[in-house]
Amino acid sequence: MKFNLPTLAKTTIAGVAITATLGCLASSADALTLASSSGSWSNVLLDNGITVNPPGGNTVEFFNVGNESQVRWGVPFSSSDAKSGLGFTGVTTKTFDVGDMFELGTLRHFNNVTSTFSPVADAANLGITLDFSSPDVEQTFTFNFAIDNTPNAGPCQVGSPPCADIVTFPSAFPTETFNIGGVDYTLELLGFRDSVTGDPVGEFVSAENGTNSATLFAKITTPPSEKVPEPTAMVGLGLLGLYIMGRRNQKQKLH
Repeated sequence: MKFNLPTLAKTTIAGVAITATLGCLASSADALTLASSSGSWSNVLLDNGITVNPPGGNTVEFFNVGNESQVRWGVPFSSSDAKSGLGFTGVTTKTFDVGDMFELGTLRHFNNVTSTFSPVADAANLGITLDFSSPDVEQTFTFNFAIDNTPNAGPCQVGSPPCADIVTFPSAFPTETFNIGGVDYTLELLGFRDSVTGDPVGEFVSAENGTNSATLFAKITTPPSEKVPEPTAMVGLGLLGLYIMGRRNQKQKLH
C-alpha cells in the first residue's frame, strides 16, 4: 500500500468532516426546549391558624397580573397602600443542552404596611409547572415558603422599626426523574439567585414598602455515558493509523 501527501490530505479532510457531522448530531440530540413555566399559589397559612386556598376571600386574594401569579394578604393600613404578598412569573421558550443551567422564572416579595389587627401569612406553597416540548413532558414542583411578618413597632430581627419582613426559601430542592425514549432524564432545581448580582439567596429580607426579587434556576442531566473522543483526538488517531500502516508497508518491501 502506498500513501502520498494528496491522499493523506484528502483522508484527513474527510475524517474532519465526518467528525464534525457526528458532533453536530450529538449536539442537536442533547438540545432541550422548555416551552413555558408557570406558578400557582396555595395553602396560605395565616397567623390565626387558618389555611386559605384559591379562590380566597377578603383577607387572602389569588390573582394574576399579566403573566405573574400573585397571592396577597392582610388589610392595607391606608387606602394608598397595597396588601403584602408574593408573586411568580414564569418564562417562555428556552432551548438549552443537557447539563446546562437554565432559568425557570422570577419570584417577588411585596412588603407593604398592613393593619395590626388583620391576619397575615406565616407560610405559602408555590407550585411551578414546567411544560417541555422537547422532550415532551410536563412536571409540577411544589415549594413551601416560611414568612415572618414582623410587627413594625419592634423588636426587629433585622434593622430598626419599621421592621423588615423575612421570607425563607426551602433548605432542600426537589428533583424529578422521567424517561423519554428509553433515556432517563433528571430535572434538578438548583435554587434562587439574586436578580441583580446573580448570587445564591436563601431568604428575602424586605424593608417596609419594599420589593425583592430572585430568579429560580434548574438543570437537566442524564446518566453518565462513555465519553466520545474530541474531534482533534479522532483526527490524531486517524493520522497515527495511517503512519503505522505506511511503516508496515515499507518494512514489507525491504524484506
